[in-house]
Formats: sequence, structure tokens, C-alpha cells
Amino acid sequence: MDKNPLRKRITDQFSYRGDRAGIWRAFDLLLDTDEFLNLGYSEWYQPHVVGSSQRRLVGEVGSRVASYLPATDGIRLLDVGCGRGGPAIHLADRFGFSVTGLDLVPYNIERATENAREEHVEAGFVVGDATQLPFTEASFTACTAIDALVYLPDRKSVFAAIADVLEPEGVLVLSDLVMQSDVGEKEQVFVDSFADAWDMPSLGTVEGYKSALDNASFEVKTVEDITRHSVGRFRKWTTLYLQLLRSPIRPLLERLLRAYDLDPSAITKQVRNAHHALPFLQHVILVAKR
Repeated sequence: MDKNPLRKRITDQFSYRGDRAGIWRAFDLLLDTDEFLNLGYSEWYQPHVVGSSQRRLVGEVGSRVASYLPATDGIRLLDVGCGRGGPAIHLADRFGFSVTGLDLVPYNIERATENAREEHVEAGFVVGDATQLPFTEASFTACTAIDALVYLPDRKSVFAAIADVLEPEGVLVLSDLVMQSDVGEKEQVFVDSFADAWDMPSLGTVEGYKSALDNASFEVKTVEDITRHSVGRFRKWTTLYLQLLRSPIRPLLERLLRAYDLDPSAITKQVRNAHHALPFLQHVILVAKR
């Protein structure tokens, strides 16, 4: 039995177990969360019906990896926190990477393996701990972590482990949700409440990531703030949801959620916590080289 409470909560959430897993089953009704678990990227915030914003984020990350390599065909790439395989499959299919995905959650790896099989894409998937990667030194030329490290409390150990399995001059590209560096005590309460409601450890900052990467002998090349293309737009949706709860339509909304076996009170708690925290969050892409 896993004695780490946070680790168990994360595993339960992404295995559709427990009260807090309902939000992901709700997202399943609208997004490609059976394959992609990231925040997405839309330059003009195109609706999902005209293309997957989650797939677009993977394309953005893959393009940045490719820009630091002479070629991508057959290049060994590790996707840390691979989720249900969508990113690894897209990176292999679009760029030709030879991808291995690693994730803490067995359910995610099962789905990833099945998704790759259904899409006839060759990619390997492994259950594992990102702080203790089960690979030999210099096994990969590149590494991605797409909105995954936000769930891991010991990011210093993750970066050290990635450094060990990357070749010299290997490239790491990650996207993640972070806290703005200038938040005060009052704002910190909102951010911490959000993290707890979504089974996350304390959120990091760009400065904290850069320091941890430096300690792991990475050189940070670029940091891009993509907030306005992703979470910067989310608050209009949380606002709409909370407004509906204050309107005569609330009973209908709650009946609809229950019809999909979702707990309205649990969903509302997570949406409300996200709503209060969103003004103090950033979504970034970092590129670093060994």
C-alpha cells in the first residue's frame, strides 16, 4: 500500500476514484482528456470544436524541442508524466520521435498503451516515479514534461533524474502551471486552496523552476509565458459556471451533472477554488539544455 497521501490522492484522481476525480469525468464530456491531460494552447482561443487545444499545446512543445535538434526522426525522447499517451503519440506521429512515456498512475499507462495501439503509433509506456527514473544514463536525447510537474512536490529530484538519463547537450522542454512570483499572503491562501482541491502540492514559481534546473546542471534557454493563450481565458468559464449556480437554472445544471454520475458539490468546490486562484497563476513553457 502506498503510504504517501498525496501520491495516493493523485493516483485516485487520475484513476477516476474518489470525490475529486469527478472533475476529469466532467472534462471528458468536452475535451480529449481520455488522451490529453494538459491545459491546452489556443493562440486565438479557438473552441475545441475546431481543433483540440490540448493537442496544440503538445505541438508547441514539440516544435521547441525540434528547434534545438538537427533532426527529430528516430530521436529518443522521454515524456515525463505522459498521462494517457496523447502527447507521446502526437510527438511520435508528427515529429518522428522515438518516444517513451512514463507516468505514476497505472490507469494512465493502460490507457496510453491502448491509445497508441488504436492509433497505430509506436510508443512505449512505463509506470514509474519521475524522481527515480528506471532508465540508464544518457538513454535519451530529449525530454518533455507537459503540465505534469505541477503534481510533483520534489521537482529538484525530478530534474536531477532527468539530467542523469539525458545525453550531454540533451534538451528538456516543459510546460507547467506556476504561481506568480509576487503574490502576497492573501493571494497565497487562494492558490494553496486551489492546489489542495485539485490534489496538487504547493505550486512552484518560474524562479523556483529555474533554480532547480540550475542545481541539476541545466542551462535555461527560454521562458515563455503562454497564460493568455490558456488559463488566462479560463476565468470566463468559471465565472459562467458560478453565475449559473446563482440563477434559476441551478437545479437543471445539478440534475445534468448527476445524470452523468457527477457530484455537483464536489465539482463546484473545485471550480470555485480555481476561480479564486486563476488571477495569480501563470502557464509557461521552459526550454533547458544540459
